[in-house]
Amino acid sequence: MDSECIHLKNTLALLQWDQETYLPEKGVAERAEQLALMERLVHERVTSDELNRLLTELGSTTENPGGDEKLSSLDSDFVKILRRNYDRAVKLPADFVSDSARAEGLSQAAWVKARSDNNFEYFLPHLVKMMEIARQKAAYWGFKDNPYDGLLDIYEPGLGEEKIYSLFNPLRERLSALLKKIAACPRPDTSFLDTDYDVKSQAEYCAKLMKHIGFDTARGRIDISAHPFCTSIGSNDIRMTTRYFPNLLSSSIFATIHESGHGIYEMGFPEELQGTVLAGGASMGIHESQSRLWENVIGRSRPFWQNQFPLIQSQFPDKLSKINFDEFYRAINLVEPSLIRVEADEVSYSLHIILRFELEKALFSGTIDPVKLPEVWREKMKEYLGIEPETDSLGVLQDIHWSMGAFGYFPSYALGNLYGLLFWEKLNSEIPSLENEISGGNFSSIHSWLKDKIYVWGQRQYPGDLLKTVTGNTLSVEPFLNYVESKYSALYGI
Repeated sequence: MDSECIHLKNTLALLQWDQETYLPEKGVAERAEQLALMERLVHERVTSDELNRLLTELGSTTENPGGDEKLSSLDSDFVKILRRNYDRAVKLPADFVSDSARAEGLSQAAWVKARSDNNFEYFLPHLVKMMEIARQKAAYWGFKDNPYDGLLDIYEPGLGEEKIYSLFNPLRERLSALLKKIAACPRPDTSFLDTDYDVKSQAEYCAKLMKHIGFDTARGRIDISAHPFCTSIGSNDIRMTTRYFPNLLSSSIFATIHESGHGIYEMGFPEELQGTVLAGGASMGIHESQSRLWENVIGRSRPFWQNQFPLIQSQFPDKLSKINFDEFYRAINLVEPSLIRVEADEVSYSLHIILRFELEKALFSGTIDPVKLPEVWREKMKEYLGIEPETDSLGVLQDIHWSMGAFGYFPSYALGNLYGLLFWEKLNSEIPSLENEISGGNFSSIHSWLKDKIYVWGQRQYPGDLLKTVTGNTLSVEPFLNYVESKYSALYGI
């Protein structure tokens, strides 16, 4: 029964991937109906009387999800996740599930058009609908008085609004202070990155890059979408997307590395977990720790580009042959407030996330009317980053998440930074030769460590437990803040 559910969910993921990549414009309405049907079928399997009977026979209850103590550790973890999924799903009416999927399909299509046309009003009714669905879902789960906590729990079990705020508050204060110091320093030259780069050549280089860091193209592929993402269609079918801008070379490079990080994680689960509910990330924050670790801590590091710089020069000789390594390294680590989250640097990125977290809190507490979102967005951008979007396409419409009803997802990105640096500290302490290996283009030790310490668990442990198992620590902002303060103080001579 579990394998049947997995196959249905993977088929659903394939339909969603296709909608973002190749679906003809006029196929949206039919696709919404297909998604609604698939969601209903998944829901029927996950909430079946047979599954409930099997869980009960194994001693699994809501109070004791892991079941009978005679079960092996692996079997107990498997039963625990099945119980968690059942307890969630059984509280949602079947019609609600299919109606939600239908609304999501239409909402995503509306967002694409609204973003293209810079028309927030066109998307607004869909946003309101997705909020109503999210609020109702939280209420079904018992979070009627604090719906946002229920939504956060989907993506980051064990971390509610209060705990996240306690992490984000010092993060915002110290990152803002660092951003102001950097703003007073001379700006590195990035003109050679912001010129016309052939899109086909970019795609060729990115294809080489994702293989270089370990993405297995026999088990996955890369395509183009409006918003880069990665999804799993199966243990040997990982789909990711990127996007290419002729005058912004760094965008495709770091989007490719980021999504490859997600893909490598999905490819790394042990065989005994593949094809089961345990083959997945411990949380979205843990998943983001892997993508942002590869994108930033490794992918923007000096050792990484000591290896890659000659290769990217040979790919774009007319643009980069006269640029020296230090100029390039400083340019790809430019710290400068930007309007677009996915293009943001390591210092300002989390401020984008904190802004979205605060907007989501306000939306679900009722202190912000969705109609006012563009205006409030601009105000917070000015307050936190000192810049304002001139259009809604560069502001409130830039992210796909709300069109999908994925309220509560955004904090995972900044939490991923925090998890990632705790993992990185431990990794460095156990592999002293790490820097030399990266500069030599050798990532085998990193892959082995990540597989043995993190991937091996899949979803068997909740994020806080996994962090404790791997590093011995609890979640903290200090390692990440110390990392960015040290790195960028040296880069900018602060």
